[in-house]
Amino acid sequence: MKIAIKIFLLLAVVGYLVVALWKFCGQAEDRVCQGVRVEVMDSISDGFVTPDFVQSLLSRHDISPQGMKISDIRLEQIEQLLQEEPHIEHAICYYDAAGRLYIQVTPQQPVLHVISDRGEDYYLSSTGLTMPTAGFNVDLCVATGNISKRYAAERLLALARYVRSDLFWSEQIEQLHVVGPEEILLYPRVGNHVVELGSPEDFEDKLWRLRTFYREGLGRVGWNKYKTISLAYDGQVVCTKADAGKKTAAAAGR
Repeated sequence: MKIAIKIFLLLAVVGYLVVALWKFCGQAEDRVCQGVRVEVMDSISDGFVTPDFVQSLLSRHDISPQGMKISDIRLEQIEQLLQEEPHIEHAICYYDAAGRLYIQVTPQQPVLHVISDRGEDYYLSSTGLTMPTAGFNVDLCVATGNISKRYAAERLLALARYVRSDLFWSEQIEQLHVVGPEEILLYPRVGNHVVELGSPEDFEDKLWRLRTFYREGLGRVGWNKYKTISLAYDGQVVCTKADAGKKTAAAAGR
């Protein structure tokens, strides 16, 4: 008898779940999108990509989910469209319980503004991709000179990421100029000197030497004493005085 009751209850529960699921699916087919909310996961304070930008992108492609039947909205197509935009790294779409469409967007993170001798003007992202600058304004270190997109992605990217992520260098280095593949000049915001970085290899050690010299050298004699500061020599900082052509060298080993 007890076994029969258990079987009956089990069948009743299964039947209830089947009916509930059928009704839910039927209602879901008829549900209407109650609105669209865009969330931008952006660490840049000036808003590289904004919710309005995402909404305008949807509008340009005649995508207006609000008021449409949810069953007629293709979330994967919206995600693909957004991820094809050069300024967006990732996008995901989902509905909440009230039927609102949420679009969560992760922008590309620009680390360098490249203006090359070839007439190219673009942002270089932290992943090595190029992005148009039109309509966007991000305060970044500017790279000028003889720069191909391949050189920017392969030789400048690590340096640009390092400068962008370091509070001191992101404020101090205003411009880098590529004279040749192994000759890069840095132009600081503070001081009238030019920094001869040499090649972009070993840039962390070179910038460590420069930072040490700023603190222990220029901190005593003044920021305008030297015309050039060269980091191209291993373990040294070689300077040319602003009022003469004489060079002086200082050791700067770790």
